[in-house]
Amino acid sequence: MTEWMPSRAFAARHENLLPLAGHPAVDMPPHVVEAAARAARRPAYAPIQGDPSLREAIAALHATTAECVLVTVGGMQALWLVGQVYGARAVCHSPSFFFPQVVRATGGSCDVAYDWNEYAARVRDRATLAIVNTPVNPTGYVFRAPDLDAIAAAVEGSDALLVSDEAYFGFVYDGREHLSPASHPALRERTLVLRSFSKTYAMAAWRVGYAVGPRAVVEQLACAFGWQALAVDAVAQAAALAALTGPQEWIESARAELGDARAQAVDAANASGVLRAAMPEGAAFLWAELDGGEEEWSDRLAREHGVTALPGRHFHARTPHLRIPFGGRREARQELLERLAGAGTGARGA
Repeated sequence: MTEWMPSRAFAARHENLLPLAGHPAVDMPPHVVEAAARAARRPAYAPIQGDPSLREAIAALHATTAECVLVTVGGMQALWLVGQVYGARAVCHSPSFFFPQVVRATGGSCDVAYDWNEYAARVRDRATLAIVNTPVNPTGYVFRAPDLDAIAAAVEGSDALLVSDEAYFGFVYDGREHLSPASHPALRERTLVLRSFSKTYAMAAWRVGYAVGPRAVVEQLACAFGWQALAVDAVAQAAALAALTGPQEWIESARAELGDARAQAVDAANASGVLRAAMPEGAAFLWAELDGGEEEWSDRLAREHGVTALPGRHFHARTPHLRIPFGGRREARQELLERLAGAGTGARGA
């Protein structure tokens, strides 16, 4: 597995990693399983843009129409399609997800910016695609109103499509509010929002995500998608619809439990004597600083402790960091706490 998919390449290199994840791992509730079973009994192709009922439910969530929604094979495919159609010259902020890797894989280029002024300068340099990410993967930072104002100023006068990756919109803690760029008056008509059932509904194996935004953009993406995959599995879409519109207690409790786990994970990382982690505001990762040697510590944590700790370079961090997921099943999270706390034993003077 090549470096353009760093998380998968990491898992392929290391055996016996703890089954941790950047989302909760929970059993699907009966109403989701039953919806999938009903759909499986009458298999049929779904429309290219997605099942109408699912698209209508998503549209209602975003105060738009079903014509402005495209259901995709996870949020990752939505991102791929955006890169394929609009990514000739992209820009993203950093640290953030693997956007440059995705854009390069689709044949485009992606510049990285470390503040909003630099972001604006790169957008104005003939960018075709401007990418933002909130809550930020890997740092857990959640955009504030001034961030949205800065993004609006950055893209003003540009023809670049603004894409907001909001895969972790359901994981915002401590009473903070998720602010989508699409909620900003100056950005509403030009923002394509990408979200995923993999994270917010712990449905990673079902591979359902979506893009919602300007109708003309969605139509362009749907054209590329139709020839690539024709349609998302109708059974998975039925499950996603049930998860979105049915009882929410099962996933709300899982999200709350993950939020409560943050402090323990942060304490364990800081107890190692090697890592320094602040409390994430969103998502399900520790973003831990260390004094050099991110590659060495990434390898050591994996080999000796079974901890998935991706080096910060994959996220274009300017200083040594590791991204460590604290999601997954409760037993794996508990094991993580014990292993993290003891990770620096015998190595502090090395």
